[in-house]
Amino acid sequence: METSLFSTADDLQRIIYELVRYMGICDRFCVQELCVTASQGYILLVLHETVGVSMNDLSVKMRLANSTMTRMVDQLVQKEMVTRESDAEDRRIVLIRLTEQGRDVRAGLKNALQDVFTQVLGNFSEDQRSEI
Repeated sequence: METSLFSTADDLQRIIYELVRYMGICDRFCVQELCVTASQGYILLVLHETVGVSMNDLSVKMRLANSTMTRMVDQLVQKEMVTRESDAEDRRIVLIRLTEQGRDVRAGLKNALQDVFTQVLGNFSEDQRSEI
């Protein structure tokens, strides 16, 4: 049992190392190919394809202060990747929605992340993947 635990811990450590390394590559991809910072890319991933997300919910999901989230969303609005809209039922609530351009960038980012995870998991046997 102890050997299996150490083996699983070793596999997990390797996966985390690979993910960190590939996520750095993915972050550079965001900047170079998609013209967004990694943080902006993660915001785009959190936003739903069609449903708006409130600024407050977005701040909570991203674990960032409202002021920081406002600044980051402002940058995405300037890049025409998101829009800000007042909620029809409660005008105090501001909803953030993806634009067509934002959806395109989000799709590119999702594909890049899928490639990262596929590449990392490809380094492990089928048995190791099922354990993980």
